[in-house]
Amino acid sequence: MRVRAAFDNKDGVLIPGQFARIRMGQPQAGRVLLVSERAIGTDQDKKYVLVVGAGNKAEYREVTLGAAVDGQRVVRSGLKPGERVVVNGLQRVRPGALLQPQAVTGA
Repeated sequence: MRVRAAFDNKDGVLIPGQFARIRMGQPQAGRVLLVSERAIGTDQDKKYVLVVGAGNKAEYREVTLGAAVDGQRVVRSGLKPGERVVVNGLQRVRPGALLQPQAVTGA
């Protein structure tokens, strides 16, 4: 789709004839689940997070991700609200490892 737009360019950052790629979405009212970008790991072609399961043991959870929002990612599937996600030390944690979780507040 070709689109033409006019921008206020007071500081002169934009020059005539520049091109850009934009992603346009449909605004949707609703609640979404967000996780920190730091909590997401890659396993070949899959994205995953480690959650704190029963007995404070790490559990591998494959997730489907959506758009990025201020350093966080929308989780479309794979997590439920209220589950605790490992954010720090992801490289040292393996599924089944005993964890000492510490609660942190999100941005």
